[in-house]
Amino acid sequence: MNSPPSLLTNAQASSYRALKRTKIRKQESLFLLEGVRLCEDALKSDIEILACITSKNFNRFSIPPDVKHFEATPVQIEQISDSKSPQGIICVARIPEAPEKLDTENTKILLVLDRLSDPGNMGTIFRSALWFGVQDILLGPDCVDPYSPKVVRGSMGAIGKLNLHASADLYSSAEDWKAAGGDVVALHMQGTPLHTFKHENPLFLIVGSEAHGVDQELLLLSTPLSIEKPGVGESLNAAMATGIALFELSKP
Repeated sequence: MNSPPSLLTNAQASSYRALKRTKIRKQESLFLLEGVRLCEDALKSDIEILACITSKNFNRFSIPPDVKHFEATPVQIEQISDSKSPQGIICVARIPEAPEKLDTENTKILLVLDRLSDPGNMGTIFRSALWFGVQDILLGPDCVDPYSPKVVRGSMGAIGKLNLHASADLYSSAEDWKAAGGDVVALHMQGTPLHTFKHENPLFLIVGSEAHGVDQELLLLSTPLSIEKPGVGESLNAAMATGIALFELSKP
């Protein structure tokens, strides 16, 4: 039988609430997950969960005995939560360390995000990547923090199953990829139609900023790929475009 939870102190609540800020997440190497499904999946995954914070009489599932369990007041839950309607459970998890090196030989598609700023788009892209079997994602400078609450919530657990890498200079990373025998491609309004593009080498697939697209220098280094538009419209949402591209490019 599990021991009863400890009461969460106001000092602890303040410490956990601070993890909603990017600076503190990076300093502590910790992030928050919240919601019944997300936390239950995280507790069954390889993510290192340091603590579970639940409301009084939470009974949707049992908290593992090796995880610190705290009972919080409704006010504390609301303070720590980033959701408009908290579900009574929040987990504190350690940010996984990124693999030291990209494995070019065994990575068929490296998904590369260039200045992606919308957390909802990033979370959805993470879900799409996992769906299409893409395990490695490279984040360039000025991307939204992948461990922000909105990205984590939008990823629906995918964030705990992906290898997230960071690059201080995507142009250099793309050059290294080419030197190792891979191809660099970028989603763009004008380019080779996705459905006709054939490739044999590992792909460095760049998805650009929602507002500005792929950086011009990166674009010059890339083969631009476009999504056919049989209808009308100015552009596709970045997450939707990524999903379509991964569907086409992950075909055997």
